Amino acid sequence: MEIELKQAEVIDHFVKQASAQKGSALGSVVVEATSHPSLFAFSEILAVPTVAELEGTDNSVHLEVLRLFAHGTWSDYKRNSGKLPQLVPDQVLKLKQLTVLTLAETKKVLSYDQLMLELDVTNVRELEDFLINDCMYAGLVRGKLDQLRRYFEVQFAAGRDLRLGQLGSMIQTLSNWLATSDNLLVTIQDKIKWADTMSELDKKHRKELEDRVMEVKKAVSVKCDSAILGSIEKLKPPRGRKPSGSCFGFASYDIGVLIFLWLPLCFYNARDSWYFSFLSSFRFHFVVFGSSYLCFTDSMVVENTVEKTVHGFVNLPVAWLHGVFLVLVFGFYFSMNFLKLIVNHMNCFAFTFVLVPIRKKCD
Repeated sequence: MEIELKQAEVIDHFVKQASAQKGSALGSVVVEATSHPSLFAFSEILAVPTVAELEGTDNSVHLEVLRLFAHGTWSDYKRNSGKLPQLVPDQVLKLKQLTVLTLAETKKVLSYDQLMLELDVTNVRELEDFLINDCMYAGLVRGKLDQLRRYFEVQFAAGRDLRLGQLGSMIQTLSNWLATSDNLLVTIQDKIKWADTMSELDKKHRKELEDRVMEVKKAVSVKCDSAILGSIEKLKPPRGRKPSGSCFGFASYDIGVLIFLWLPLCFYNARDSWYFSFLSSFRFHFVVFGSSYLCFTDSMVVENTVEKTVHGFVNLPVAWLHGVFLVLVFGFYFSMNFLKLIVNHMNCFAFTFVLVPIRKKCD
């Protein structure tokens, strides 16, 4: 692109000169144009009416020289050198530069042997100097020189003037390129749609996975809570019947045994004054016996057998002292003989000691 921009002003300059000259005077314009170091396109000059008028005249040789530089090569000049005027050194250099551009149109890897043959060069050093100094530095081509494999790999080459019949093939090439570009665009669009679809599926899958993780977390949390509550329930005292230390812990068989043991003792104590003594003795024995019973059977809450036995016997003196305290209190209330009350208390304590194993066996 740079070389095309550079030679635009040069082309305009020679087009004006060619338009101002006619006949043999155009010969100097053609020589100057084909020798200019920055001019490599000649179609615009060929299209000038005064240049086209040279066809079929004595000065048509100038037109053929201009056509040679527009479309020909150094080999073409050598084949037709008898019909064309002698070229000056600058024209020879220009024509060899254009020959490299023509070769680069069809091949991207040019062997040294082919280049030496087409450019009429005798050694590799001369060929490489020409390619580097006169072609690459001039901006005509870009590429790599491989001395080991003896070839020139073309990466870029400037365009030459189109020859007759070359426009159709160029249009076909561009049409093929356009079709390939359209197919590539369709493929890219399909890939974009596929990528969008896969992205949506990935988002959906990720959402489902996150929901499943949350459900599992909730389930694990519920199980952990249930396990903790179960452990707490196991640590709690057994439900159902209240501990034997509570007055609501009495079963019906306790009350029946209590009455069965009380009645003879009450009748015995009531033998002097039957009604009053019976009533007083019944109330007294109910309080003393019940208090001793509750204190002693408090050990029944303990699950371990050894601890239950130790606990029960430790509570025996506690129950006895509790009963003595009640004897003193209720002795003054009932105006009974102190020694008689002690005897009654000992009887109640003895009945309690007998009743406890009975209850333990029933439990």
